[in-house]
Amino acid sequence: MEKIKELINLLLADFEIENENEIWDTLQLAVDNPEQYLAENEAEWLLEADSDGVLQFAVSNEIGEFMIVGDKIDEIHELIVDELDGALPPYPYEKKLNAADYIEWVSAELKAEFPELELIEIGDSYADTIQLMLVYGEDVPRIKELCQELNIRCNKADEILKL
Repeated sequence: MEKIKELINLLLADFEIENENEIWDTLQLAVDNPEQYLAENEAEWLLEADSDGVLQFAVSNEIGEFMIVGDKIDEIHELIVDELDGALPPYPYEKKLNAADYIEWVSAELKAEFPELELIEIGDSYADTIQLMLVYGEDVPRIKELCQELNIRCNKADEILKL
């Protein structure tokens, strides 16, 4: 559980968390009794679809309100801009970017405006959405290490959608 707590603390380093104890208790349930956790979250299908993905699902589920989740890149861009209080240029419709090109473009914009931040893909939505988070760049190596140890998908911007 300590590695899970460390991961969550790194992912949410820039957020105020009001229900931190509830998050820990719920994630502990996912570890101790995955069947009950999935039943309580109406996700029993995961046991058949990806029985090794319960923790990945639980982490995404419990911190979902802090994630940037969307199925369209212009929608994702709006969420990123909102998170950064409008400090990025509007979505460049004229460039006709595909998702991978958009990630490259927005990463360059982030580097120019917020060099301390990095965009990562985290977890698996088990749907047609992309799950991203803005985290401190200095924390990315440890986040990736923890995710690998916990079997949670994590990609840096240059790896997103290029697998």
